[in-house]
Amino acid sequence: MAINSIGNGAFGNNFLFNTATNNKKQDSISQLWSQYGSYQNNANEALSGLTEIGTNVRSLLSSYDDAKSAFNSELSENMDALSKSAAKVKEYNFSVSKDDAITKTDSTDENGKVTTTTTYSKELQGALDAVKDLVNDYNSSIKFFNDNGEVSKRVENLAKSFGDTTYRASLYESVGLTTKSDGSFEIDEEKLANAIVNDPDKVSRILGKDGLAGKAESHVSFANSQKDNLFPSAEKMFGNQLKNAAIYTGSAFRNMSALNNTGNLINMMF
Repeated sequence: MAINSIGNGAFGNNFLFNTATNNKKQDSISQLWSQYGSYQNNANEALSGLTEIGTNVRSLLSSYDDAKSAFNSELSENMDALSKSAAKVKEYNFSVSKDDAITKTDSTDENGKVTTTTTYSKELQGALDAVKDLVNDYNSSIKFFNDNGEVSKRVENLAKSFGDTTYRASLYESVGLTTKSDGSFEIDEEKLANAIVNDPDKVSRILGKDGLAGKAESHVSFANSQKDNLFPSAEKMFGNQLKNAAIYTGSAFRNMSALNNTGNLINMMF
């Protein structure tokens, strides 16, 4: 009876009220834990996405560094080679002895077919080799800039500059150099050899310091002055991608910060 009386009294009501309040609090905590778990999964996904983005960005930048290094290395090789061959032709003395400079020898095979072999004196061969080295290096430089024209506007302009040889095409042709559509050259060796033997001064004017060699040196000097600006920065090349990566990264970090705050809130309730 006493127990029943107590149960129906003020203490009993307080007990019931406290029980209901505690139950409500427990329900709130359970719900919060549930939300925290869901948020944690989302944050983990964000963190996973951040890791993947970070890996992709690092891979992208690594590829960029490799490409830039390869570009600069090939650029230096081409410009150094062209600079050396141009300097040699620029100062070359094309005056060679005409005695036995060009020798032609006929030979007949068993079927009666006659083959003519042309040989050059050592002096003339040296002059031919100097010109051939210049032409080969010039052609290689044109190919390099044409192949990489899409890298930047500066590279594209250099390709056009190196390839601008058509306005002197007739002069080059007169000493055995045929100008192709991209500005590169083909050599008619025998025609060049005859030009060297018969008119060395003309060859020197067209191919020497006031001709192709001088032009090549000028191009090399300009290309080297632009070297640091030819290959675009990573920001210019991958601008949008890097900006997006930064946005996603920032979002992921914000989610992680909110996650920590939620955890602290739950800890305070216990």
